Amino acid sequence: MANRSRSIYQNIWIPLRLALIMVLFFLVQHYLQVDLRFLANVPRTLEGLLGIPFSPLVHINYFHLLSNLFPLLCLGTAVFWFYGKVANDVLLRCYFVPQVLVWMFARPHAHVGSSGLVYGLAFFLIFLGFFRKDFNSLIISIVILLFFGGLFYGVLPSESGISWESHLAGVIAGGMTAFEFSKKK
Repeated sequence: MANRSRSIYQNIWIPLRLALIMVLFFLVQHYLQVDLRFLANVPRTLEGLLGIPFSPLVHINYFHLLSNLFPLLCLGTAVFWFYGKVANDVLLRCYFVPQVLVWMFARPHAHVGSSGLVYGLAFFLIFLGFFRKDFNSLIISIVILLFFGGLFYGVLPSESGISWESHLAGVIAGGMTAFEFSKKK
């Protein structure tokens, strides 16, 4: 199960690169004063399609960026460490599927940030343990629940400026991916 032949540095490499790209986007936006809102995912609009690949890279402020970076690094590393054979597929699905769902079904507002990805990775790790029902996967699920259980509060509408639709879409993407990969060793 665990990809023990690889070091922690090799397992964090892909999530770290993605996090560095997000930081780069943030620095360009805030220090070079480049408005990146044109990269937002705006549901059911032609220009919003550009947001499917790019909106997870754009963040509104430092708090928004940091609240996505830490979980992305932790959860992404966990996916690559414990489920290395499917980790690239999991990351891609949890990156793109929530964005497509938001574009199709969300409120017609500009959606930015990588919370859909974070929710997708978290719920992949949580659901996979319950779908597989093996000891190691269940322990991983429980640890993720202990550390990231607060994510459950973000799935339902709370504040008008927060894209709960991205959170819910991430849960769906993570759950679907976990169900599909639960049959693989």
